Amino acid sequence: MDKGILPENGTAQVGSVALPVGQRVYAEKGELVAWVTAEPLPDAGAIWSQLSEAHAETGLIPITLAPPQRADVAATGVCGEDFGFWFPTDVSALERTSAETVLAAGWYVSAGEWEDESDYLVPARAPFGQDFPGLAPAGDTRLPATVLELEVAMQPPAHLGLVAARRPADLPAVVGWSVFGVDEPGPGARSLQVSAVLRSWETRYGARPLRIGNDAVLRVLVERPPRTYDAARRVAAEHLAFADECNGRNGYLVAELGAALIDAPIWSFWWD
Repeated sequence: MDKGILPENGTAQVGSVALPVGQRVYAEKGELVAWVTAEPLPDAGAIWSQLSEAHAETGLIPITLAPPQRADVAATGVCGEDFGFWFPTDVSALERTSAETVLAAGWYVSAGEWEDESDYLVPARAPFGQDFPGLAPAGDTRLPATVLELEVAMQPPAHLGLVAARRPADLPAVVGWSVFGVDEPGPGARSLQVSAVLRSWETRYGARPLRIGNDAVLRVLVERPPRTYDAARRVAAEHLAFADECNGRNGYLVAELGAALIDAPIWSFWWD
């Protein structure tokens, strides 16, 4: 199989990894965006690890996918909509999309809103104020390989997807994964914003998307998470600006989330 080419329908051999029956899936306007196994795999996490290591050889990024909710999926086969693949975006636009700008917009609260909701906003964002505090410093210490391997192996059964992309962070933009249902393409596409933030986290923390789906959940494997409370609190500010719920917490305090992020190999996000 040529590098960067998705397998045909049926079983597949990707590098040294033999995959069960799967099929090519398409976005809303018929663009080929991924290859996905026909059934959830009990060892999807372990296979994800093998395929991640083979990316330089295959040009394909693996992703675990939440099982579709449709009752008739076994009869009809999977499709892009089952996993939230709507409108692919132009990945080259990521060069012009700033993660800090995206996060600052998510953090921003007008002066009037800040005053009206200060009983919640001030303690929730302490010690930071109304202005986004900026990107947190990069992590510099990699977690032990055994810790990362265990976290991946513990992932629940999932469909296994393959996407042709240059780097893992680009995956949401390539498939047009939207956290708010149908997301029109263009410079304001949510999938583009998600990929921009993931690129920044990939560079600073060795973060890679591990799981997405049509349930608006994103799970990320992080090789170099913050190791101190001060650093973790800065990362927590980014998480608050990025998603509605982080690591199972909705309406949390930056201080509380920061404490939970120290040495955490998995970051989890959900959008309402």
